[in-house]
Amino acid sequence: SIFSLLSAFLVAACFIAFGRPRKRPVKMRTIVRALIPRRWLRSRSGRADLGLMAMNIFIAGGLIGWAIMSASFFESMMNIPLDRILGPKSLLVVPGAVLTVILTLSFYLAYELAYFVDHYLSHHIPVLWHFHKVHHTAETLSPVTNYRVHPIDSVVFYNLVALFVGVTLAIVRHVVSSPDRDANFEGANAILLVASYLLTHLHHSHMWIAFTGKLGRVVLSPAHHQLHHSADPSHFNRNFGNTLALFDFLAGTLRIPGKKRENLTFGAGALNYDPHGVTGLLVMPFCDAAEGVKRTAIQIPRVNRAI
Repeated sequence: SIFSLLSAFLVAACFIAFGRPRKRPVKMRTIVRALIPRRWLRSRSGRADLGLMAMNIFIAGGLIGWAIMSASFFESMMNIPLDRILGPKSLLVVPGAVLTVILTLSFYLAYELAYFVDHYLSHHIPVLWHFHKVHHTAETLSPVTNYRVHPIDSVVFYNLVALFVGVTLAIVRHVVSSPDRDANFEGANAILLVASYLLTHLHHSHMWIAFTGKLGRVVLSPAHHQLHHSADPSHFNRNFGNTLALFDFLAGTLRIPGKKRENLTFGAGALNYDPHGVTGLLVMPFCDAAEGVKRTAIQIPRVNRAI
């Protein structure tokens, strides 16, 4: 949201002003220049980020909303087999406060797992990669780059989130319940809300905020995600998670950054079209995906119908 974006700028400003000991206080003009460098505003990549931000905030949400299954839909579908296996009643009864904690943690873990799976598949399945590649064609990173997403990429992501969250909540409902409240989760998840305001947009910042050591094995910092965007082949397919490093650790895709800034180059490599224009951002992913499907179909040997 716009509010989480503003929060990211505030956190970044505090990092600039108080992150390192200085003899003199940092001037506001210096902070603004550090937060919004002129090279980003002048670059075609930065302007493309702003254009996609406007589209994704004001247009895409209304256009793709009909295509997204809700978590409640998947939860109701999962309830049918679970009712047959475990019965309609919950196995355990716990106090309402305990149920709230269980639901909050379950929702957060389900969302993080969905994010990791979607991100992993988007890098390993060619059809999905052509749409996700729009995000990686950013040659300069800023908090606004978080909005540099193709609508098809968003549709796949939100459906996966609905699937994982819906199935998780159905399982929780069959395992635990509370005598004073229903096992339905409504409203924003507290953990996700805090993570969104403190980390999500900063993952696409140009500032090297690195979590190292044990903390870097638990929480994915902005530096983690900068390595993910790096054009260096040694950094490819690393740090797929959102804010939690657990699933990257389990999958062997975690790469912890060092405290010292690395000299990174961003982008998706050489393309035969402009990756920052409207055609390159919105139309060419369909063309590339169709070409990839066609190429795969040609490579599949035809069945001999005479056999």
